[in-house]
Amino acid sequence: MSSLSALVRLAHPLPTTLNAVVAAGLTLVAGGRVDQAALAAITMLGVHTSIGALNDLLDRGTDRGRVEKPIATGEVSERTARTVIATGAAIGLGAASMLGALSLQIAALGATLGYLYDVGIKRTWASFLPFAFGVSLIPLFAWSAASREPSLHILLLSAAAIPGGSALALQNALADFSLDAAAGMRSVAVRIGERAARAAAAVLHIVAWLTISLSGVALLPAQVIGGALLVIGLALGWQPGVQTRRRGWEISALGLACCAFGLALSRS
Repeated sequence: MSSLSALVRLAHPLPTTLNAVVAAGLTLVAGGRVDQAALAAITMLGVHTSIGALNDLLDRGTDRGRVEKPIATGEVSERTARTVIATGAAIGLGAASMLGALSLQIAALGATLGYLYDVGIKRTWASFLPFAFGVSLIPLFAWSAASREPSLHILLLSAAAIPGGSALALQNALADFSLDAAAGMRSVAVRIGERAARAAAAVLHIVAWLTISLSGVALLPAQVIGGALLVIGLALGWQPGVQTRRRGWEISALGLACCAFGLALSRS
């Protein structure tokens, strides 16, 4: 059971599962079949497991002492991690290929963004960009999975996901701010400082929320709930505890997903 728990943690379970649920849900909203939604979820689970495992494998030296990192603690061997990386990518991209060429291309682009983040972009000022553009691909992927062309409001949703994803990336970086600074990782949050990163995350979430809410078609209850979750997530992100900050960005991610469904459902 301990080995299974370690493998689950290697996959970064919450963001991986959330991406899978959102992709599957949006595929159904787009009019896709249950099997298409299932393949969309499998794609996300496989690709994001691969990205998360590669991240932990490359950071095994700087992650020493972090109990949530199973490679650094020795619970998962490097050989096992490499197997998970390859298997996750094969399963994810294999599932995407069953949805069609466009779905495979979008999934491969998302995987590439994640791998580029892992191998070095996360140590630069551009550390938020793979996250931002990766999030923006999810609506487009879901519509391709359902074999439908994205309408104008879905393109708007994809555009709004860029500032929203950037804000989530900043919140994620703020959760690990002290650890990254101590390890010499020069992410955008470390470069601009905690106060500026918090302010930027708040502004970017507001931009994303307003873009969706002022579209004139988004469902009001979803935007109210989503906005409330964004505020709660940002507030938790201002707290000193690492775990509290992590719960903050996760709650904000749920808020952004809620807003996304509010717009997608309005024109489904």
